[in-house]
Amino acid sequence: MRQIVVAALLALAACGPSPRGASHATVTDPGSEVVCQEERSTGTNMSRPVCYTREQVEENRKAAQDWEKRPRNDVNDRRAHP
Repeated sequence: MRQIVVAALLALAACGPSPRGASHATVTDPGSEVVCQEERSTGTNMSRPVCYTREQVEENRKAAQDWEKRPRNDVNDRRAHP
């Protein structure tokens, strides 16, 4: 009976969130720095750890800036909607 209780507790502990500050990143290139942070998906309060290299962070930042500069259709502009 004791083994069943211990097994159940271990199973529950494995399903829980990781402790704060735990790193999930594996660095393959010693020269690349990995940045990890908690991110929440839209529509949920649950966060998950995501890790990016500094280069990926910079690429994502530039892509977001390019997206912001891209022209969009104006709903009040009659020429945009034939």
